[in-house]
Amino acid sequence: YTPEEIFHAAGMLPIRVLGVPGKTLKADAYFSSNMCSFTRSCLQAAFDGEYAFMDGLVTGNNCDHIRRLFDVWYQYQDTPFLRIFSIPNKISEETLAFYRDELARVKRDLEKHFGLEEISSEALRSSIELFDRMRKLLKEVYLLRREEKPKLTGTEALEVVRAGMVMPKEEFVELLEELPAWLQERESPVEEDCPRLLLTGSEIDDVDYVQMIEQLGGLVVADDLCNGSRYFWEEVGNEGDPLADLARRYLTHTPCPRMQPSQRRFDHLREMIRTFDVAGVVMQYLKFCDFYCADFPLIKGALKDLDLPLLCLDREYATGGIGQMKTRVQAFLEVLDTTAV
Repeated sequence: YTPEEIFHAAGMLPIRVLGVPGKTLKADAYFSSNMCSFTRSCLQAAFDGEYAFMDGLVTGNNCDHIRRLFDVWYQYQDTPFLRIFSIPNKISEETLAFYRDELARVKRDLEKHFGLEEISSEALRSSIELFDRMRKLLKEVYLLRREEKPKLTGTEALEVVRAGMVMPKEEFVELLEELPAWLQERESPVEEDCPRLLLTGSEIDDVDYVQMIEQLGGLVVADDLCNGSRYFWEEVGNEGDPLADLARRYLTHTPCPRMQPSQRRFDHLREMIRTFDVAGVVMQYLKFCDFYCADFPLIKGALKDLDLPLLCLDREYATGGIGQMKTRVQAFLEVLDTTAV
């Protein structure tokens, strides 16, 4: 929900803050016991100096955990530019106008702090055009996974998107331009008759989780994740005022459970299931992730008439306790094999 285009238009490199594998002993001392392990891992990375190179940190009030992460980061890190802005949790003309004003405030703060000339509408439009090109190419690559034997595994797809979140977009787009042709020439790494899965739920940037599912015999052909398809599925376009266009795209793109009402999200999930010929859904959520923990029964009800097997996994950000998940995924895949016979 934080438009990267604003920072790119200012001549900056926007990157997504991610956690790091390992224990979070120092972060645990600053957070209560019911904070999600993703925010713990991000804070631990900051304490370990992984983000000491950053000139600024900007986030929205996505959830209570991200809000508290920002508060502790603000208090105990020396990152020069720190801003948090408000994101509405429903869509209307009033909330879109409010959100546009919040983005304008972030833009003004950037200009003032870094001594920039005004970030022009032309610069914003140029960045939007580049980012939309990236989105179009990523969607093209994702849609190749509709094939019976995709040339790209779910693990590889996640790695591609993850790279795009930290690379200079110009370089990333150049690589994406070459990827579809390369994939078409590639021999599929997928074995015959793998159950086709959709992965949804909490933030999951650790490819080990997806790799674990695929090593056990499943194939993740689609996802509904903030660091997966939601990152690029809809474009910004050019309707006039670039800040208003950014506000509309980022507030109305494929939503997560923080946005209400839920029906649009469920409709999108059902469409992804049909488009990618999904045989089973794996929903995973981080422990103490309030949104997704409460979301499972709603998703279960929304997909009931599709008669699809649905697996729910609670997990930690790091893959240390992956053994129990392996057992449950393996049992789920056996159910899918039985259903397919």
